Amino acid sequence: MADYSSVKYRSGRIQTINAEQEIVLKQVWAHYLKYFGYEVNISSEDIKFKESFIPSTTTIEYGESTGELGFSNGLVKTNTRGSLNSNASLKSSTKKKGFFQKGHAEPPKIPAGSKRMRDIEAQCTTERYIPVIDASEEFKYMYYDYYKQGYESEDESGDDVSDMNSMDTFITASTSITDPGSYELVQGLGKQNVSAQSLGSAPRSFQLKPNTKIIPCLSRYKPEELHASLFKALRNDLFDNYLLRFVRARKFKYDEAIAMLSKSLDWRHNTLEADDFLLEGDAPSYMNGTNKGFIKNFTVGKCYTRGVDKQKNPIVLFKARLNYPSDSPLEGTKRYALVIIEWSRLNLKDISDSRDQCSVIFDLTGFSLKNNDLPAIKFLAEIFEAHFPEILGSILIHNAPWIFSTIWNLIKNWLDPVVASKIHFTKSTKDLNQFIDSDNLPESMGGKDPYAGEYPEPKAEDCHPPKPKDAVYRQLKKERDENLVKFLETTKRWIESTDSDVSARYLQDKIDLGTKIAQLYVDLDPYVRIPGIYDRNGSIDLSI
Repeated sequence: MADYSSVKYRSGRIQTINAEQEIVLKQVWAHYLKYFGYEVNISSEDIKFKESFIPSTTTIEYGESTGELGFSNGLVKTNTRGSLNSNASLKSSTKKKGFFQKGHAEPPKIPAGSKRMRDIEAQCTTERYIPVIDASEEFKYMYYDYYKQGYESEDESGDDVSDMNSMDTFITASTSITDPGSYELVQGLGKQNVSAQSLGSAPRSFQLKPNTKIIPCLSRYKPEELHASLFKALRNDLFDNYLLRFVRARKFKYDEAIAMLSKSLDWRHNTLEADDFLLEGDAPSYMNGTNKGFIKNFTVGKCYTRGVDKQKNPIVLFKARLNYPSDSPLEGTKRYALVIIEWSRLNLKDISDSRDQCSVIFDLTGFSLKNNDLPAIKFLAEIFEAHFPEILGSILIHNAPWIFSTIWNLIKNWLDPVVASKIHFTKSTKDLNQFIDSDNLPESMGGKDPYAGEYPEPKAEDCHPPKPKDAVYRQLKKERDENLVKFLETTKRWIESTDSDVSARYLQDKIDLGTKIAQLYVDLDPYVRIPGIYDRNGSIDLSI
């Protein structure tokens, strides 16, 4: 595995969380695992309390070294592996006030006689690090048998090569995505069916099932839908960092983060299936003459991804003068926006470069009222806040004419305060150069890049993934599934850990497994995703 120790990661990521942030992430994971039915040996009552979780040595030391949030849950950090020099209370380990003290109401305390507190007291000096070499039968059962998530559940009854080379394999009508209640949806990285009789991965006698009452906000959803949606949403980024986007957006309040993420996963499954839109891309609709409004958005060349800003964030450029609401019904425009965003996600490098945000330029040169599309703008404001949190870097509104001021007075009321704080109005190339070097600006904006967003028309061979689902695909999918189950069980051990040093080792295992899972997505991508614009013009750099 490559060495990423020299990468300077942005704060609040799994590589840079401090102790209190880690505890919130443990709470989030504990609730989700118990909700899905994976066994976690902390009671449903105790996981509500931060005192039930022990932070890792690495996150304690990171918080102290950066002067960020101190740790204040009142627990004593353990010293069983020689890496800590003191048994002093973590609460007094820093002069800075901790997160839970800073302007927040004092959270409720766990009862002193709770089972979890007794377990911590009894086990903190004797716990041993036991890495997950092979996942337990219980975890395999839930993943493979209960949720039908594994590669064995894929429908391999047909001829993979002929199926994948057929444009008809991908439904491209306006109602293109299968009924969300059906298991024939593309699940994760392949179509699922409900039969798993051949798995034999775990006994049927396990009395494991989801706990839908673990927290009120989860009771309204179906575990099988959220489970499928969560794994489908993963790309070439770290699993934990995907969750942390929502945790950071809700200021490390675990219950609010769970509510936000769950609502988004349900939206992905039942409202607008962004993951399926990504896999299909634009080519089949273009070649089949379907979804005409969706395709019109591409052919006029009004939006494209190219270059990076000074923070190394990929740039998405939108030319408002080319936007005409009459060209596309709102549903087509929504689908277009989601495909652009999901393609942009593929250009991020969360692991190798801590590049996990995109910057956007709205070029309003030549804008008039006939280009105004308030429903589409409102949709963008909603999805960036609710479903793609923490993905926006800078937002540059360039060369806005005076008529835009009236529209802006409406738009600004729809914006999340965090999103609004990232908006900058620019008038000149000099203004733009504060954020973006000229090499990464188009010539039309005073830059040096001659590319103007021309649409590379697809051909028939662009209407299916580049590689057929062969034995190599099945091996890669099998390996990814195995690593995902190991990741889930390692997460359980990290949650349950009573020793800071042991917790740190599980945390590192999670990062390592997450890296493997992300790389396996990259390896599997040519088997499951139809190439899009940036594949066809060679500008995409899909890696971790």
